[in-house]
Amino acid sequence: MSTALDPSTPIPPGRPQQPSPSTNRTRDDSSAHPLPPVSVAQMEQIDAAAIETFGVPRLLLMEHAGLAVARAAQRFMPTPSTPILVCCGSGFNGGDGLAAARHLHEWGYPLRLLVTGRLSDLREEPATYATILQRLGLSLMEFTETDRLPNVERWLEESGLIIDALLGIGTRGAVREPMRSLIDRLNRSGKPILAVDIPSGLDGDTGLVQGVAVKAALTVTFGLPKQGCVKGEGPAHVGRMIVESITIPRALLSPS
Repeated sequence: MSTALDPSTPIPPGRPQQPSPSTNRTRDDSSAHPLPPVSVAQMEQIDAAAIETFGVPRLLLMEHAGLAVARAAQRFMPTPSTPILVCCGSGFNGGDGLAAARHLHEWGYPLRLLVTGRLSDLREEPATYATILQRLGLSLMEFTETDRLPNVERWLEESGLIIDALLGIGTRGAVREPMRSLIDRLNRSGKPILAVDIPSGLDGDTGLVQGVAVKAALTVTFGLPKQGCVKGEGPAHVGRMIVESITIPRALLSPS
């Protein structure tokens, strides 16, 4: 059974053709960056303005982020065949991954879902998606100790794609266990990795690896490119990059 692993592969006819929420703002930035890279602080200000000034609910942004990631996953696997391993942190980046999982499940993709924390500790929006997925009949592994790594190894063997939604742009300091060992296993799996917003473990400002960082084949980043994606070790970890507006108002994303 063959699986398409080229992220440039177009979505074939017959697959669900849900419209991208940001088709007119999507950029493939693998070689050039027509949109200006921003710092973590700048991106956080843009997110805050979208939510607080324009009234765009965080849950809506998360829904469109998940849809953008799910559409990118279709480039790797146009046909639902081998499972997709979705690795989620306990923050908003993990919520984006859980939102992507909801779309992929509805499109018929077999999934393996992992959350690096207790489901009971998830924030409001990620918890909403975790509840939806559970009510759809999906199980979510709580990965809180390295003794769960053998389970992850089995999932890696059977998976055709990994979605990295572990750590977001606001993460600071060296990646700690058990996530450090998890990222190491993902990198050594030989399976293509699709990173959500930024590869986990990569500093969003400097592009420096914080002890360990995901090496992605494709990164779907939200709003604007992050400085860490294009500086330092960023390009070696980001792979190809797609920029999605996820319905952040254009006024916030346009150069001043």
